[in-house]
Amino acid sequence: MKRRLFLLLFMGVFSTSFAQTFSVEQVQSDFKFLRRILEEAHPSLYWYTPKDSMDRAFEQVFQQLNRPLSEKEVFYLWAPLITKINCGHTYLIHSQPFDAQKDDTFWLPFQSQIIGHQLFVKALGKNCSDTTLVRGTEILQVNDIPMARIIEVARQNCQADGYNQTFKDYFLGLFRLEETLNDYFGLKTPYRFLIKPPLGEVRESTVFSKHIPQPNLPQPTLSKQEIQNREREALEKLRSFKLLSQAPETLLMTCNGFRYDDFKTFDQLVFQTARTQKIKHLIIDLRNNPGGDTSIGDDILRYLLTKPTYNFLTFDSPINQLFFSEQIAPAPKDHLFNPKQLKKLQNGNYRRTVDGIELITPHPTLHFSGQVYVLTSGFTFSAGAILASLLKAHTNAVFIGQETGGGEAGCSGGLTSKVILPHTQLVVNFPHFRIETNTQAPNIGRGVMPHYPIIYTAQYIASGRDLELEKVVELILGR
Repeated sequence: MKRRLFLLLFMGVFSTSFAQTFSVEQVQSDFKFLRRILEEAHPSLYWYTPKDSMDRAFEQVFQQLNRPLSEKEVFYLWAPLITKINCGHTYLIHSQPFDAQKDDTFWLPFQSQIIGHQLFVKALGKNCSDTTLVRGTEILQVNDIPMARIIEVARQNCQADGYNQTFKDYFLGLFRLEETLNDYFGLKTPYRFLIKPPLGEVRESTVFSKHIPQPNLPQPTLSKQEIQNREREALEKLRSFKLLSQAPETLLMTCNGFRYDDFKTFDQLVFQTARTQKIKHLIIDLRNNPGGDTSIGDDILRYLLTKPTYNFLTFDSPINQLFFSEQIAPAPKDHLFNPKQLKKLQNGNYRRTVDGIELITPHPTLHFSGQVYVLTSGFTFSAGAILASLLKAHTNAVFIGQETGGGEAGCSGGLTSKVILPHTQLVVNFPHFRIETNTQAPNIGRGVMPHYPIIYTAQYIASGRDLELEKVVELILGR
């Protein structure tokens, strides 16, 4: 779903900016405040970028805050700086008034997929003006600007854990690509595309989002049963399992985000089914799992571990009081940084004592001893990537797909806050804890690597084939 989320960029590329312009004093004040937040409270500011390098980057940006700037100009000075931290949970968001200007025409009328420096149509929206943009169509240029150049700029302003690129490509598909088109390059709908269909000649296409009027009809009153059916359907989209028809004695478990409360009941049902159906091959699909509650991944581990294992090595914050708490956007109580849940360590950090480091003990009766396969992608992030890392370190799991978007060694997260800067109202998504997963793999700043990498091409995108699942079936039948 489309919504929100190296230095020394040339200021002349920006088109007409958001109406408000900020004074030198305002932008400098916000920047000093932002720097203090990062230097005093970020749990992993220097995890991948040395302090002297970050210091130089801070100074280089500050030297450019010497004239009144629009929000757009401020954003494209600060976003690459924050990206330099190499933290997937730390990123800059436009202010609410700036984002309120965006309507349906802001978003591309199709789902996209990035491969390297190429952009392909993955699924066409109902409101796309050009219905001939079939799946697998490559977008070569937008208004004479090569797509490779647009993707390159977008990546400079897009965060990731360590040196990972796969998560950036998924994040660009969510909203950063449109921001780059509209805000950085100043391109507006209708777009003049140069396209290459899967089976056709290179041609031009004018593309925009058609306005589809919605009838102003009263919403029907749903019965209790209809409400329950809708809730069940939404839950099934998050987690499900089924026997796989393509391979014998195989169960497919899909987790599209760890955001469901019935995980203990669900997991028990999955592994009870595996026991009664004499399942020998378990596939865990984490390709569309951007994270959520780490307790859900911990519970899955219980059925696969052979001995008690800790999930994390650290779950630590450098501070126990937030000097910027008044600038944090409202959030549910259980999503707020709570000093009462911290204990001080000898090294001066503060460890979270609630929902932090846990000893995961194997399930007493429903241990699964068959072969485990894990499907991953660049969108396997945060808690999804943490589970992938622990499965690779402590089980026999075979990995198929792409490098996970989340780091194998861990990430900064656990809790995140939206910090609203006082003058510009720009928002920083800010993580509070450094989480290091319990893995012996060296930290090289990358995600969990698959044993069997899957690389999609335009032909495969056009076909709609599920190459990861096909590979698993091939491995199972080969055994």
